[in-house]
Amino acid sequence: MIVTLEISLYPLKDEYESDIIPFIQSLNSNPELKVFTNAMSTYVKGEWGTVNNVLSTALESLWSEGATSSTVVKIIPRDLPIEDGFFNL
Repeated sequence: MIVTLEISLYPLKDEYESDIIPFIQSLNSNPELKVFTNAMSTYVKGEWGTVNNVLSTALESLWSEGATSSTVVKIIPRDLPIEDGFFNL
């Protein structure tokens, strides 16, 4: 099943880029996923098992390094057209 996920990572420190950039890079490292990032969040699309495994690994890696963050994740079990950047309603 293809899922579309939106994730926003909010590190609880002033130098937040040092947590966010490696996190997004770890999501991008899997060629089976489509990853799109904007200034507010990152969208990930792929097979549910792959998305779930990559996300779990990325978060565990971040947290095991001592990072503290608020993380907001929305998952929709559909193949949404995130490549277009917007929806025509």
